[in-house]
Amino acid sequence: MAGERLRVAVCDDDEAALGIISSSLRDVFGAHGVDATTSLFSSAVDLAAVMPVRRFDLLLLDIDMPDLDGISFARQLRDQQDQVDIMYISNREDKVFDSLRVNPVGFIRKSRFLEDMSEVVGAYLAARKDRHRKSVVVLHDHEAVYPVQIVSITYIEGMRKQQVVHVDGQEKSIVLTRTMGELEDELSGEGFIRIHKGYLVNYRYMQVIDAGDVRLTTGELLPISRRKEHEVRDRFLELVQNNDRMVF
Repeated sequence: MAGERLRVAVCDDDEAALGIISSSLRDVFGAHGVDATTSLFSSAVDLAAVMPVRRFDLLLLDIDMPDLDGISFARQLRDQQDQVDIMYISNREDKVFDSLRVNPVGFIRKSRFLEDMSEVVGAYLAARKDRHRKSVVVLHDHEAVYPVQIVSITYIEGMRKQQVVHVDGQEKSIVLTRTMGELEDELSGEGFIRIHKGYLVNYRYMQVIDAGDVRLTTGELLPISRRKEHEVRDRFLELVQNNDRMVF
């Protein structure tokens, strides 16, 4: 996926290994034309503390760590309906089957670090490319056509006769001269939920549904219509159960 940028968190309690893992990871991704930006953490507790405010595309976790091990941390994330991609790098080959319960995208053995890194990252990127190829929507109005990856659209905001499409990682929004009803009909089958007359939200970014608000994984708070609250909750749970949020 040439030109793609990925945000990767690398977590290992062996601080000396962090730099080596990070450097090798960037090299392998770079060989595939992917720019990987790495953030380093020496404990899962530290990583957990920033997860509510920072979004990562991939977590590369050690398993054996004090206080909070890599598998327990991943279970916490899954319990919170966070389906961020997780890859393990560990000496604990006996934990491979335990790790499968949190749906990791790969397992790198430290005993075969370079060989596994190249193979596992290559397979991950191929699978990611296939997922993204199947998830592009073409938004249009009377003036232009915009191909956009569904997983990148956070929400659509209604502003009178125009609808503003907010895209994750993109400073400039897409402005369409369409009705919200038209976009709702077009995107409801792609995992978008109308939470309010002025907001159509991608369920993949919904973190908390509270009384009066929906908190997104980006940290934004959007209003939810009181009369729609139960409908929104039911639809969100249905989408999570049917799709397991594996698009991320």
